[in-house]
Amino acid sequence: MTGPTPPTVTVDDRYEFFDDRDRLDYDAIVEFLTHHVYWGTWRSPTDIRAAIAGSWRVVGAVDTTTGELVAFARAISDGVTVAYLADVFVVPSARGHALGKKLVDQMIERGPGAHFRWLLHTADAHGLYKQFGFVEPDETVLERRRIRPIPPRP
Repeated sequence: MTGPTPPTVTVDDRYEFFDDRDRLDYDAIVEFLTHHVYWGTWRSPTDIRAAIAGSWRVVGAVDTTTGELVAFARAISDGVTVAYLADVFVVPSARGHALGKKLVDQMIERGPGAHFRWLLHTADAHGLYKQFGFVEPDETVLERRRIRPIPPRP
């Protein structure tokens, strides 16, 4: 069984994508996740840094004209069969240039997990993810939802 053909993605040369953790701007990631997205505001900077450190792979993008980190995603995986896509974002000033599409393409199609089963949770951007073969779960997927409240920030 083969999946969908991934979309062809081109972006302006001023954006550079990479998967090197040492190039990440951790402060920019923490700031964005704690103040600008619905899924990250409850996490502390320590939580976010720990999540990145524990991730199997990260992909970032910078605007080469400013050096600013403009996009980020991370994945959790066993490195063999399955991966979970998380914390995908493009900063507002860089939206509209296909960076989200390129970010997902770099993570899923151009990395070592191209043959994995990929999972994610999201309340938005379904159209983006469907281009890469994400669909509603079938009868084989079970999920244990959070049973305890999110801990308060220290």
